[in-house]
Amino acid sequence: MSLDERTWETLERRWGEGFDALWPEEQQTIALWWLVSETMNGGLDQFFWNSSGDQAVLARAGLRRLQLSVTGAALDRALAHFGPAYPENREARHAALNRLIDHLGEASFDRLFDQETRVIQDYAERCDEVAVADLKRRYAEAGLG
Repeated sequence: MSLDERTWETLERRWGEGFDALWPEEQQTIALWWLVSETMNGGLDQFFWNSSGDQAVLARAGLRRLQLSVTGAALDRALAHFGPAYPENREARHAALNRLIDHLGEASFDRLFDQETRVIQDYAERCDEVAVADLKRRYAEAGLG
């Protein structure tokens, strides 16, 4: 399975109307795409440092909705390092990441998300593809696409 081009084009067209105007399932699909893209490119630490990390809670909601428990558990373990309230704001998240670096030291921090990163990079559940396939079905039901 791969990302369905027509479905993704529909999503991008609708996204042009504003992210907040999207269905929750569409927002979650975008968040899952960012989760996979950033993690494949650099790791979960990259996902959290970049603006894509603003959508971590949406990604978690999408994983739960789609019942992707392996990837969901990995993301939950990574999010737990931030404490009970994940900082969706990038500045607050950077402050939290810097506190982790100060507490753990640079070398330990560099390994902090390794296990969870490997789970996502193994791509066993193909969460972005599953989300797009779900969106394709929803678009068909709504007469979109």
